Amino acid sequence: MSTTNDYFRADSGEFQCRHCEKRCAKQNTMYYHVQSKHSATNKFACSHCPDKKFIQKSTYLQHMATMHPADAEEDTNPYVGVSFTCPFPECQQSAKTKANILVHFARTHCKDWIPAYTKQPCKSCEKAFASSTAYFYHAPACCSAPATYHDMLQKMK
Repeated sequence: MSTTNDYFRADSGEFQCRHCEKRCAKQNTMYYHVQSKHSATNKFACSHCPDKKFIQKSTYLQHMATMHPADAEEDTNPYVGVSFTCPFPECQQSAKTKANILVHFARTHCKDWIPAYTKQPCKSCEKAFASSTAYFYHAPACCSAPATYHDMLQKMK
């Protein structure tokens, strides 16, 4: 179990991990960092990936279905065989997670109305993102979608 002894609030206002140099703006993000990277009590560990430990069973099962499908048991893993297809007409792209297909959709088909990722906060809401993937996951819901894209975005919910 993570305690406040595992991290502290730095002078910058961010939460600083006592085990490494990781800093997070949100306390719950730091909590999950400590749990996944520094806690010996994680319930779920991948037998194929020595560095992969999971706090939540659902995240572990999704990892197994995506990264090690031959070893994922269909009868106990609801993520086995699940695939999401891009709703854009004529696009055949598919992905194992809804998040990945949403990021594909934003990067590939929404260039005209989603501003490019520039490491600056979102122009619509001023939220900052640590990666382009996080930004493109956020952007379709935040930036004003043209009417033609609205129905496609609804299919992904």
